[in-house]
Amino acid sequence: MKREFVTTCYIIKDEKVLLHFHEKLQRWLPPGGHVEENETPVQAMFREVDEECGLDVELIQDEHFWIESEACDSFARPHLCLLENIPAYKEVPAHQHMDFVYVGMPKVGSEVREGCGFKWFSLEDLEGLDLFPDVREVVTGLLSEVVV
Repeated sequence: MKREFVTTCYIIKDEKVLLHFHEKLQRWLPPGGHVEENETPVQAMFREVDEECGLDVELIQDEHFWIESEACDSFARPHLCLLENIPAYKEVPAHQHMDFVYVGMPKVGSEVREGCGFKWFSLEDLEGLDLFPDVREVVTGLLSEVVV
């Protein structure tokens, strides 16, 4: 089965998470998308967030080591990694996404672009939303633990 690298960012602010309604999937999702050639997962995440909702975000990280040298540099590690089974759709066969899942918050002064379809949801707001089980679990866990 084919596997593709993707990235996702759960953006948290004032005990709310930013989601949009994905027309094709008919579910609410955080921003994210495919990692392009020559991108690191974190570069792809920043690009996707900017493209989809216009936010400039900073990551909530728990790094234990950070290396910067001539031989190698650290890049932000994800909060979570998921192997997601994607069903066949039209001409695209079933495949898997290897998802690098980050958690961030908007930088001071950064606002969601008007008309992009993203909305902020509290934990209570999630009850009536059509979410994938993993999205519900991640959002519930984040909003229960992280206060930003």
